Amino acid sequence: MFDQFLDAVRLAPVDATIGLSGGEPLLHKKRLFEFLVKAQNHRPDLRFHILTNGQHLLAEDEAHLRYLDMTSILWGIPIYAAEGEIHDRIVGKVGAFSILQENLARLGRTGAAIELRTVVMQSNIDHLERLGEYITLNQPFAQVWAIMQLENIGYARMNWTKEFSDTSLSFEGVSQAINISLGKGLATALYNFPLCSVPEAYRRYCVASISDWKQKFLATCENCSLKSKCTGFFEWYPEERGFKKIIAQ
Repeated sequence: MFDQFLDAVRLAPVDATIGLSGGEPLLHKKRLFEFLVKAQNHRPDLRFHILTNGQHLLAEDEAHLRYLDMTSILWGIPIYAAEGEIHDRIVGKVGAFSILQENLARLGRTGAAIELRTVVMQSNIDHLERLGEYITLNQPFAQVWAIMQLENIGYARMNWTKEFSDTSLSFEGVSQAINISLGKGLATALYNFPLCSVPEAYRRYCVASISDWKQKFLATCENCSLKSKCTGFFEWYPEERGFKKIIAQ
């Protein structure tokens, strides 16, 4: 539906940011690149945020990327651990970490701004500090590191009991990672973390990241003084199997 997407871009508000996700946008590379070139020609005021797993770029794609105004595109790409075995196991693809390293460098060479995205899970909570070290040492093209709480949908819904990490009870794995990344000068943000689940010293990094159409608050939140600044919870958040320490502030 790229023709329809282009119509939507033409009608978008001035200076809007357009999000592209999926599925996987880079499975449609040719049409995606053509769409972006046309969109940037028609609406140079717009910015784009493209979510991709970073697995489908090839050397020949660099030429197409250089046709784009990379200053108006933020590429959101997941990375789950600094250890290839752990990252590959989480994404379910052998060799994914190696391909990701190549394609992050490929994007960086073309001037891309990169948002690295890490979902916190039981599988990687004890490895976040090491990941912070890896990113700050080996990913110079990263513009921001988004550390994200788990959303109970898709893969996570099937594996919630196994993978949900209750950071309201223990935030140490996340705080160590934040300390490293900020100490090395990398902007860091917390997505999908209710404010009361985060120690006060780290709440400044929380982003109200949940869209209003899939956001809810709990009965506990009714009289919370931080409610207007809080991201809240996903509509499909399972309260009985979620954070154990949700307290109105």
